[in-house]
Amino acid sequence: MLLRPLTFHTPQTTVQAAKLQATLNNARVLAGGTFLINSLKLLKRKGSKTPEHIISLRKINELKKISLQNDKLIIGAMAVISDLYDSPHLQANTAILRTVCKNISTNPIRNMATVGGNLTCRYTWTELGCVMVALEADMHFINQDGKEEIMTAEEFFQNAAKSDKIFSHVSIKIDKSAHVTYHRVKKSANVDIPLLAVCIKTHINQQRWSNTRVTINNGIAFAQRDHILEDFLNTQTTHPKLATEALNHLNTEIYDKRSDDYKKHIFRISLKNAIQEINDQTYDQ
Repeated sequence: MLLRPLTFHTPQTTVQAAKLQATLNNARVLAGGTFLINSLKLLKRKGSKTPEHIISLRKINELKKISLQNDKLIIGAMAVISDLYDSPHLQANTAILRTVCKNISTNPIRNMATVGGNLTCRYTWTELGCVMVALEADMHFINQDGKEEIMTAEEFFQNAAKSDKIFSHVSIKIDKSAHVTYHRVKKSANVDIPLLAVCIKTHINQQRWSNTRVTINNGIAFAQRDHILEDFLNTQTTHPKLATEALNHLNTEIYDKRSDDYKKHIFRISLKNAIQEINDQTYDQ
């Protein structure tokens, strides 16, 4: 299906892209293209208004880098998922990103799709948001004057994943003392879209849980934390029945809203398995 006529822009720097976004009317930003192209086709099929301008970030090399700076992992917005998976810089708490990347679609998609596209596409079910909130990641944006704005991943998704600036990179502090686990269930055998996902990060000292973050992707809303479950776990020490007892301390609205019995059940299994995984790693240590 042919798209309606549009103007295609290829800025060479992040600031150039930010200026275009700030000055052009009816413009969309193109990262890897795996979401946007299909979205444009769907808009045309529905007879809806389509963008007059596309701002491609593909030629901005500064956005493609993955590096370590001091004690932080820096992931450029235009880094593709396969490059993040293969990065030698994933370590300690950030090593969980390799598990998440492996779950994203297929090899051809992972070779095109970008970290920035996954985080900012505004589809509620995409994979990276859940783990970025759990890892306390910061998201960095550049405005047309070249000034940087930083917000936490949690703040970004609480704001419905909206920004009028160019997303440049994400930064995550390396935390060698953290325990992190990620569990997800795909929607169907044929389409590898997550039905739900759970990411838990915590610290355990002398078998006591602390600074726990439980982040949930329920497929309906953007990634969010279960503060009730976090508060419970932060009062606990590791013991054989912890995972089972934790299921009595959930913010049920997160798991049960617009969920059928199967999804409610799978959520609880996923939570139990995630907590049990960390508990087993640290019990009797």
